[in-house]
Amino acid sequence: MNEQSVIEHLDKLISFNTVSHRSNLEFVGWVEEFCGRYGARFQRFPNAAGDKTNVLVSVGPDVAGGLVLSGHTDVVPIDGQEWLGDPFKMRLQDGRVIGRGSTDMKGFIACCLAIFPHVSRSNLRRPLHLALSYDEEAGCNGVRPMAEWIGQSDLRPSLAVIGEPSSMKVVTAHKAGLLVHVRVRGKSGHSSQPHRYVNAVMIAARLIAHIDRVGGGLREGPRFEGLDPPYSTTQVNTVAGGTALNVVAEHCEFLWEGRFIPGQSDMAMVNAVKDFAVRELEPAMKGIDPVCDIEFTVLAQVPALRPNADSSYEAVFMELLGQSRASAVAYGSEAGIFQTAGVPAIICGPGDIAQAHQPEEYIAYSQLECCVDFLHKAAGTLAD
Repeated sequence: MNEQSVIEHLDKLISFNTVSHRSNLEFVGWVEEFCGRYGARFQRFPNAAGDKTNVLVSVGPDVAGGLVLSGHTDVVPIDGQEWLGDPFKMRLQDGRVIGRGSTDMKGFIACCLAIFPHVSRSNLRRPLHLALSYDEEAGCNGVRPMAEWIGQSDLRPSLAVIGEPSSMKVVTAHKAGLLVHVRVRGKSGHSSQPHRYVNAVMIAARLIAHIDRVGGGLREGPRFEGLDPPYSTTQVNTVAGGTALNVVAEHCEFLWEGRFIPGQSDMAMVNAVKDFAVRELEPAMKGIDPVCDIEFTVLAQVPALRPNADSSYEAVFMELLGQSRASAVAYGSEAGIFQTAGVPAIICGPGDIAQAHQPEEYIAYSQLECCVDFLHKAAGTLAD
């Protein structure tokens, strides 16, 4: 490994504060400037506001086939976390690189940049693409236009490698993710006469209790071995509502998430919970005031990653890594989005997922070294 090159790249990437609510344009511009020195081609996929963008960086012949290396540029916030130094200033300690995004997932992007000069000088017969996205940490919504464009284009990549931290193991399956915002609109009044009003907090509590019962049913449902847990899950993690102790709550809202094994429908559960709300809760609410209701808004849907129909390419990569069996993970990623868009996908990246989103986030040099070695070999398959 050209350790100095990887560390220098990672130092620069960590220095960009790309928390999801911030722009990533400076980050993308720096990557384009670096890769442009080696004859790379670029295509941007900006958001509507123009303050964020995906970018597809390509090198090698402009033909079908080839390999996509994909990573997200955004990171999670540092608010409320105990850091021993500036999270956006790299620190080196005991064989580790410390900094926000070092594992999730700027370490992988740094490895991709480290091999770029060598790959650009290789006699490639098929192209290498670096796909960088935004808003992965905000529901994986940013990557969709780029993934869909790639899937519908004449590029027809053989495989997309999403470099989420997998300790450099090939992952071929993960759960789907679903995020739903639920808003309950009640009728406010003095708490001494609750029978005249509709308490939105109490209605929300009944709905949350029903979601918990649904979660219990999921535990008894279909299983996908290799995932932890091997069944689908659902839960409510944030709730807000009410204004005062002696005022019947007019509004309540909560965020409801689900994680579904490959092959199990997320919207089937949403529709079942909606049906419960319509049958069991809303009639009594509207009997007091027709304006009262319960509104469901799907904020994010991340498709599951399934084992690819043609596993020949990933088998080559597992052989390169000395891995005899593919892994499965419970967390979601952009891999399922690429696969749904028609691009076969796997996960394989440096670092331990346990470090993701943590204070003092770090990645081991040894993981970066393994990743660079793997990427060199993977790129070598494009010259065969």
